[in-house]
Amino acid sequence: MTNQTPAQILIVDDDEGICKTLSAILKAEGYQTTTATTGKETIEKTKTHFYNLALLDIRLPDVEGTQLLAQLQKTAPETIKIMITGYPSLKNAVAALNLGADSYIMKPLDPAELLQTVRKKLEMQQEKERMTKEKLAKWIQSQTRSTRSSGFQEFLDNTATELADFGLTKTQAKIYISLIALGVASVSEIANMSKVRREEVYRMIPEMEKRGIIVRKLETPKKFSGAKPETAVEMLTKLKLRNMQEEVDKLEQRRVQLTSKLRTMAMPIEKNSPSVEVISMQDRIFMKLSEMMQNAKRRTDVVASLDELRFAYMNRPKKLTERLLGTVKTRAITEKREPDELVKEIIEISRNKNNPIELRQTEELPFNLLIVDGKEAMWGELESKNENRQNFWTNDPTQIAILEMSFESLWQKSKA
Repeated sequence: MTNQTPAQILIVDDDEGICKTLSAILKAEGYQTTTATTGKETIEKTKTHFYNLALLDIRLPDVEGTQLLAQLQKTAPETIKIMITGYPSLKNAVAALNLGADSYIMKPLDPAELLQTVRKKLEMQQEKERMTKEKLAKWIQSQTRSTRSSGFQEFLDNTATELADFGLTKTQAKIYISLIALGVASVSEIANMSKVRREEVYRMIPEMEKRGIIVRKLETPKKFSGAKPETAVEMLTKLKLRNMQEEVDKLEQRRVQLTSKLRTMAMPIEKNSPSVEVISMQDRIFMKLSEMMQNAKRRTDVVASLDELRFAYMNRPKKLTERLLGTVKTRAITEKREPDELVKEIIEISRNKNNPIELRQTEELPFNLLIVDGKEAMWGELESKNENRQNFWTNDPTQIAILEMSFESLWQKSKA
């Protein structure tokens, strides 16, 4: 091996004797080896350690080798994977290669052939890494030269703004991006690339280490590297989601406490005191509509579009629907369109309950309306893209009488 650090090889076989034999052969060549006898053990080890190469038996007690290979493509995509089998099969060979195996050899193993295959694959891996490092070195040189150019600074600033959405400060984001560009760097190099003061870099790094997006190297002088972008963003996302959930939980606890406290302050109001209310927020509209339907006992009169009927039906509470169909008469007016399957289903369900919903159509809906038991009503723009729209609720008998007259007039003009 040309590298100072010996290649790490994972040997996977349910036969411990084979594991020991292969391990001895490979160690004699200067490789470091680790063994695993099940698919589960293999996955766990690749999650916590990087292996340059894995020798995989195609038959394991808990999983087929081809299935394990597919899982390793997720947990260890950069590891070279060589399948080993004592059951030669063209089908297995094709499946293994299609799933990403780098080679396929048969038992009984020829030590010379095995070592030649391992050596060849590792040399290819080293060459690929060397070419990548050379390209990166050239890129770093060009970026270091252009740190004063508006192009790089604009890129750094814009990307830092995006990364800051995932829970970092913009300064922390600039430090991370610069470190990704440099690969391994000292604080001075990070400061030079990011244009963040050296003292600030020193101050930010411990927090970023705790988050797992920066790794400290045990070198003198101190140097650091950044976690892979996909790993860093995933970790930041999970952390932010966890913090958001904690905030939601705290708000929920405070909501209950605050609601109880405000109720103790509420002045008693006559329950049936006539009034007209303006309701603006969409969530408040839906809550009020739901409350009205909960109150319904005898009849409801509805003017709504087919889309609104569909929405109400798709989001209906099952128990409430059963109660309404069993006890509440409903007349509904909608726009003149061929009723779709969902509307037909609503009508069919109601007929099965021996409580038909009467549905009529009109050329144009002049308003949207819900009247419940002649005691309360809501009307207005129940379906609109206008965020500032206003809707009205009332329990005033005079207002309700006017709305009922409007409904009856439209009902008579509509067609069944």
